[in-house]
Amino acid sequence: MTGSIRERSPGHFELRAFDGTTGKQVTRTYVHPRGEKGTGIRAARAELARLVTEVAGGAHRARRATVAELLDEWIRFGEEARGRSPNTIAGYRAKAGRIKASAVGSRTLAKLTAKDLDDFYLELSADGLSPSSVHHFHRVLRAALNQAVKWGWVDANVTHKATAPTVVAPEVHVPTLEQARALVVRAEKTASPDLGPIILFAMLSGLRRGELCGLQWRDVDWKHKRVLVRRSVWQVRSSWGVKEPKTHQMRSLALDEFGMALLTARRDRAQEEARAARVELTDEAFLWSSHVDGRTPRTPNSLSRMFHHLCELMSAESKAAGRPAETWPFRFHDLRHWSATQMVATGYDPRTVATRLGHSDPAITLRVYAHAVEARDRNAAEDLGRALGAPNA
Repeated sequence: MTGSIRERSPGHFELRAFDGTTGKQVTRTYVHPRGEKGTGIRAARAELARLVTEVAGGAHRARRATVAELLDEWIRFGEEARGRSPNTIAGYRAKAGRIKASAVGSRTLAKLTAKDLDDFYLELSADGLSPSSVHHFHRVLRAALNQAVKWGWVDANVTHKATAPTVVAPEVHVPTLEQARALVVRAEKTASPDLGPIILFAMLSGLRRGELCGLQWRDVDWKHKRVLVRRSVWQVRSSWGVKEPKTHQMRSLALDEFGMALLTARRDRAQEEARAARVELTDEAFLWSSHVDGRTPRTPNSLSRMFHHLCELMSAESKAAGRPAETWPFRFHDLRHWSATQMVATGYDPRTVATRLGHSDPAITLRVYAHAVEARDRNAAEDLGRALGAPNA
């Protein structure tokens, strides 16, 4: 990295540093303060040294970077340096692609304004995206620009001045107890013999899809009636793999006799099938594998597809029987919601529920399952009323 100085007039210097990576030069003007002794050549040389160091570090290239270039670097940093989940990275790439295709993508970071972002959000809304979906784009831009501030690419995060759409928490659809039981019963009549037990275990444990798929037989503590959640199966289209749970923390879940009996029945059947196929079923075999050796887990998307098909069957049968078909608008994830709602409504404290669900903060639990808290509030009001009612009532 080299540089040069040219004195354009007494006390006025033009400093030049050459970027060997791009072949371009960066120019800065230095004016020696009046009243100081000398022509200022010594101070100008010190300023040139600082400029050369900045250019060598890529600071000037970064400040000329576009939003699209920042997003690419931010995603690479998240994927390689911070080890983000493949599902998370895939989501970032999808949103980054939409941002890069817009006018915002070609904006340099130095010229990006809150008005640019607000126009982009309005464009997304006009294309039919919900406020929640638009807000996801805002979060991606905010996170990327936060990193740009840390890297010294920009001095401030302009998303803090932008107007992100207001998001109303979506209503959680949870099966009733009768519906939950009906789903299990109907699942046992489908072509997949595991679907009923999987649905039942999902409601008993409250596990996420990937965590459910990632359970291996060595994770079952038969003596203490517990399962250890220490891995999760991720899936992006046809690719899949195993990673740590979402919060990067293992957790242990207690099971009752009913839950343990469910696992015992599943293990007995898996062992019987393995013996019939003359293969070994090791402790590293996955609980819910569709392969007799258990070496390959079911994938999250396969669970969703099976459950979606089941709900379609239930809807069709409800319609044929003259009942409203819309009573089965559930997703596999709603089984987790059912488990959490039951715990909150029954009166378990948020910390216990959050720990069982794998939430990093009990506040998340209270926010997502506010509907169950409201039900407890109604019960509390009725209990207070009965306690303070007229003595002779």
